Amino acid sequence: MIIPSDRLRLRQAGHGAGLPFFLIFTLLWLSSSVEAVSVRGVWVVRHDITTPERVRQVVDTADRAGTKTLFVQVRGRGDAYYQSALVPIAEDVEEGFDPLGAVLSEARTRGMTVHAWFNVYLTWYQDRWPKAENHILATHPEWFASSSDGIDMGTTGPLDDLVGRGVEGRYLSPSNDDARRHLLVALHELVRAYDVDGIHLDYVRYPNEHYDFGPAAVDEFSRAYRRDVRKMDEADRRAWLAWRSEQVTEFVQRVHRLRQKVRPTLRVSAAVKPDMLRAYRRYGQDWVRWLNRRYVDFVVPMFYVGSIEKLTEQMEAVERYALKGYVLAGIGAWNQRPRDTLSQAERAIATGMDGFVIFSYRTMIDQPKLVTALSDRFGEDR
Repeated sequence: MIIPSDRLRLRQAGHGAGLPFFLIFTLLWLSSSVEAVSVRGVWVVRHDITTPERVRQVVDTADRAGTKTLFVQVRGRGDAYYQSALVPIAEDVEEGFDPLGAVLSEARTRGMTVHAWFNVYLTWYQDRWPKAENHILATHPEWFASSSDGIDMGTTGPLDDLVGRGVEGRYLSPSNDDARRHLLVALHELVRAYDVDGIHLDYVRYPNEHYDFGPAAVDEFSRAYRRDVRKMDEADRRAWLAWRSEQVTEFVQRVHRLRQKVRPTLRVSAAVKPDMLRAYRRYGQDWVRWLNRRYVDFVVPMFYVGSIEKLTEQMEAVERYALKGYVLAGIGAWNQRPRDTLSQAERAIATGMDGFVIFSYRTMIDQPKLVTALSDRFGEDR
């Protein structure tokens, strides 16, 4: 395995410096053989597709803005914003309504592309337990991650006990194979039932570096490496980071295999942390490896920064280490003015990104000038 720290030698001397010959050859071959991705997109959070009226507004607004690719959140917290026999329908969806089906119906009349945005490991986020008896938190609390100091996400009471530790909610354990199979079965059902253009993976990572230290994960690592995570030296820590990230990569690889089996034309992508080394060490998210092995077709680093200088620095770093044609810039719009969002989108194109995705559609409603700005700049380039 080539970990990000090996790749980051590029930082010292430019493209290819310090890399093994076989990796340089692989990079050159891939960059010359892969069709470039060109996208003007927007993330649509699940709460904006719960009624027919909201769906029509989403499609109309995105179309007017020139953002013709929709990343529509269909799995938020272990639930479904589509019709499913396996996963509980989300609590805020009108009875009998099919949000994803409605989005596809409306979007196809406008020639728009739809990717099903699927939250992977993050599965619940409220203090109360889910109402649905078949929610995975209710049926399999043993599949959830545990912290290094023994906090079990499947059984811990108040959510504040977790949020105070810097996590968003309750995560499945990436190393739990039963949880992995459950997620893959859910994805299989989704792509068989809906003619989506792609699957977009989010929260495909650990909550932070303090997870997962559950008994099953620790025992599996100890068997594989014959090392004790409670008594790690530097070599042990490197082994732990490698094993940990491998659990996430194993899932992404299986999604790729599922795509090959069910529908080879389906695009697979992931929203990722932009700093590759931090993504690997803190979150177990080795996304450069996913690109190089073609488990995903493209990634969307979430460049949620207000400073154009910081944004440029992050984008240029990604462009140095990732393959052109694979990377879209994720741009946060909620915390800045429309003209600043537009500047960031323009900077993404100028830096060499193959498009951008705006977070999120809701900001377009809150800031109508953003729709006009995007349409004026990119409306003919879509």
